[in-house]
Parts: sequence; structure tokens; C-alpha cells
Amino acid sequence: MKTLRAIWLVLSRSARVSPGQTVICLLELLGSVFQVLQPMFLAWFVSGAVAGQLRPMITASIGFCAVISIAMILQLAGNNARINQREKVGFSFDTDIASMTAGIPTLDHLESAEYLDELQALHDQQSALGDALNMILNTMRNVVWAGGTIILASTADPRLLLLAVAGLPSLLTTKWSIGWQAKAEKTSAEPGRRTQHLFELGTRADGAAELRVFGLSGALHHRLGVAIRAWRGPFVSLGRRDGAVAAVNAAIFYSAAIAVLAWMLHDLITGQVTVAAMVLAVMLVGRLQSVGQTLEWSVRMLSRVVRTTNRFVWLRQYATTVAKAHPGRQQPPARLRHGLRLENLSYRYAGAEAASIDGVNLDLPAGSVVALVGENGAGKSTLVKLLAGMYQPSDGRILVDGTDLREFDLEAWRARMSGAFQDYARFELTAQRSIGLGDLPSLDDRDRVELALRAGADDGVLPALPAGLDTRLGSTWPDGVDLSGGQWQRLAIARGMMRGDPLLLLLDEPTAALDAATENALFERYAEAARMAGGHGAVTILVTHRFSTVAAADLVVVLDRGRVAEVGTHTDLMTRGGHYAELYDLQARGYR
Repeated sequence: MKTLRAIWLVLSRSARVSPGQTVICLLELLGSVFQVLQPMFLAWFVSGAVAGQLRPMITASIGFCAVISIAMILQLAGNNARINQREKVGFSFDTDIASMTAGIPTLDHLESAEYLDELQALHDQQSALGDALNMILNTMRNVVWAGGTIILASTADPRLLLLAVAGLPSLLTTKWSIGWQAKAEKTSAEPGRRTQHLFELGTRADGAAELRVFGLSGALHHRLGVAIRAWRGPFVSLGRRDGAVAAVNAAIFYSAAIAVLAWMLHDLITGQVTVAAMVLAVMLVGRLQSVGQTLEWSVRMLSRVVRTTNRFVWLRQYATTVAKAHPGRQQPPARLRHGLRLENLSYRYAGAEAASIDGVNLDLPAGSVVALVGENGAGKSTLVKLLAGMYQPSDGRILVDGTDLREFDLEAWRARMSGAFQDYARFELTAQRSIGLGDLPSLDDRDRVELALRAGADDGVLPALPAGLDTRLGSTWPDGVDLSGGQWQRLAIARGMMRGDPLLLLLDEPTAALDAATENALFERYAEAARMAGGHGAVTILVTHRFSTVAAADLVVVLDRGRVAEVGTHTDLMTRGGHYAELYDLQARGYR
């Protein structure tokens, strides 16, 4: 069933991409029939020559030339069509894979080793999708060719069928090779990801200084070598095993071939076998030996196509499953009247023993500025991603003015959000566009970008840009300028300020690379801007480790091991002398 599904997927994709080219590819299969007939015409020619009969020789010559010409014409046309279809079909599959992986609305899969290993295996074998049509056509042609060769051999001398039987071991052992190939692909996936990571680590500028200061180049080179051997090693072992099996199969076949030909030669001498039959038998030995090898190759290639198309189908089904888990099409409200409510909200990462967010119940009033604080691993960033719809809750729900977040269209919900994050992107465009990406309709609105830059990053970045907002960012580009970590982060903050009326503004430690005084000044401006946006009922969420910056928040939520430990204003929480006050004092002592 999987094989038929794979064949149908490839052929239907090919027909959709270019119906005419697909028909030409299929017509090439007729060339295999004509190729099978070539030895028969040669045998007729030899028989006529031995008997001194001109007519059979002329007929055989005409037939031989005719089948060669037809086969060649079909092959040339088919090869040209195959090349075109290979590029088009491969591009079609590649486009779908890129679209599906980029279109998955959540981020859970990017933190799943199982998903990433499966995707790595798909990427490693992705060329098989482009070659799939070619492999399927070759398999069909080989089956026609093998069947015709066996039929032709049986008409020449039934004993030649023994050679077909002698070629069966190579076909039977194909099951071993397929299993070894599948295991090699699976085993190499995780080392393949590690190889890519180590290669990028050693060739990118990000970690270059640390590699040199700490003398890690040699160790990295060694680890990269180990990773490459672990990645490609399974395929080297596969080649050795396949070679050993092929040698044994060849020995079995040629032993049988010597015996059968010796038997037929004896009968030729005694007059029991004709010269034409003997000539045809000698010509068919090589073909019969190739029958088993050809069918073995076809089965292996078809199995590779099946495995790779199954991974493609798996990716498509995964993307569909995620999309079905977010069926909402409702548009978010124009403004928040009540705010956000979290009811028994929980989230557990795949493979984790404990939940990162565990039974959280919380009200985030419309128009409020909320600070999320807590120690590392308390669940702050996880909660932010749940609010953004990046994660699907393991349990519980998020209500937006009483409506479950899952009822909203995710893209529409995110269009009413904005934010700046600690893991920000470095868009190596012009500074204008790097900031303008925060609101695509305003991408080229210079006034809007300048306003966002002032609101989110003060005026400290613009003087560092030689050509102002027209400065090309990224030192790897001609005339490009690199920025410090703090400057890149300020641009990310400005990008988060591009949308003027978001319902939800998420600031997940966006100032981690800035000093405490700068962070405090920026947050005060965030709070002021948020309160101005409060007319839309906007909720602003600030995640920070620096407790000194949260005093201006309307509400402080203290998270501890995924649970809400305390909720209140800064003054209230300090008066209670609880967990928040303890953490605040502990951090304050570090500045004394």
C-alpha cells in the first residue's frame, strides 16, 4: 500500500507539474520492449548467415535497425523529458517542504528531537524526491526489460531459465539491503544535525572569539570529525555489506552460467542445439545476470522513494494535525474590554518529567502593565509563548474577553500583537527595513520607523549608523556595518514598537544586553506607552530578571517552578515580605 501510495504521489505530482512531459516519459517505456528484441534479430541474422540464406539476414537487419531507431528516439525524447521533470518535480516538492515547515503555526516541533531527527532524514534524502519520477520510470522499464529477457531466454532454450533462478539470490537479499539502508538513514540523522551545528559553530563569526581565546579550535575539529564519521559511517558500512553480498551473488550466478553454457555447447556439438540458439544463449547470459541485479537495484531505489515520500507525507500530516488543533477562524476584538484570563493553564515540554507551567490561574486586566518575575526556569518565557499561541496548552485555556484563544485565527491574533524578545533576529537588511519589519504595511514608512526607533531604542543607535536608516546591516555584505549586541537588541526593541495599537505587547527580557539604568529608563517609557494604548485595552507583559524595573507595573506576577507564587503591586508584595520581597532584597544586595 505504501509503495502504491508513493508511486501515485510522484506520478500525480509529475502530471500536475507538466502533463505533456509526463506522457513522453511514460512512452519511453516502449523503448524497453524494442531493446529486448535486439538479441533475437541478431540470432536470426547469424542463423541466416550460417545457412547461407539472404532473406532472413535482410529481414533481421531491417528489424534490428528498426528497433534500435525506435528505442533511440523514445529514449532521447524520454531522457529530455525526464531531465525537465526532475527539476520541476524536485522544485515542487522542495517548495512544499519549505512552505510546510515554515507554515506550522506553533514552535513545539522546533524543540522536539524526534521531529528534528525525522526532518533531518528527510533533508538528507530530499534529492530522492526530485529523482523519484526517474527512479519509478527506471523501475518500470527494468521490469519490462527483465520480463522480456526471461521470455526471450525461454524461447531460445529452457535451460537458460536456470540462470534466471541463479539470479534470484541477489533479489532475495535485497530485503537485507533495504533494512540496512533504512537503519543507516535513521542512525545518521542525529549525528547529521550535530555535524551541521559544529560546522556552523566553527565557520560563523558568533563564536569565533571564544573558540580562539579558549583554544577550542582543535577540540572542535576533533568533535566535528567524530560527528562526520558517525553521520556517514553507517553508509560506509552499508556499502561494504552490499559489496560482500553482491560478490557472493555474482559467484553463484557465474558458476551456474558456466555449467549451463557447457551443457549447451555439448549439445551444439552433438547437433541437439542450433547455432542461432547457442548465439542467443551466449548473448543473453550477461542480460540474465543483469536481471537479478537490475531488479535488485529497482527494488532498492523504489524503497528509497517510498521511505522519502513517507517522510514527506509524515511532514504534511504533521502540519495538517497542528493546523487542525487550531481550527479557530474568529477575528480578535478591536479592543480588550475585560482582558486575558488564564484558567488552570499547564504546559509540559515533550519528554519533560515536570510541567513548565502547572495549573496557572491568573487575570490580566485590560489596559494593565504586568511584570512577570521569577528565577531562571520559573516558566516566564513559556507563559509568554502560550499567550502568543506559539505553544498549544497541555491543559487549561486562555480566554480573551471570555473567548478561548483557540477560537481565534492565529495569524489574526498575532497581527494584533507586538513584542521584543531576548532571542531576537538579526535581519541583515537596511536599518530602515530591519525595524520596519515589525509592521509590514509600514515597512517603507520612514516617519513611522523613526517614531518606533525613538519610542523603543531612544536615539542611541542612529548616530552609530553611517548612513542613518539607509545603512546596510551585517559586516559580511559589501558596505555592511556590524553592530554591538546592545545595538542589535535596540533595533529589535524598536521593531517591537512598530505596531501602534496592539492588544498584547510582549517584552520577554528584551533588554538583557543593556545595563540596568538603560533598562529602567526604557521600561518606564514602555509603561507610559502602554498606558496610552490602554484606551484599546492593551495588555503589556514584561518579563525581566531585574526587579528594580518592575515598580512601575500595575501588576507583578511571581512565578516559581511553573506556578503562581504571588500576585500584587510592587508595594503590596514588598509589604508582605514573601518570595518576591526575598528575591528583591537578594538582588538589591548585589548592587550595594
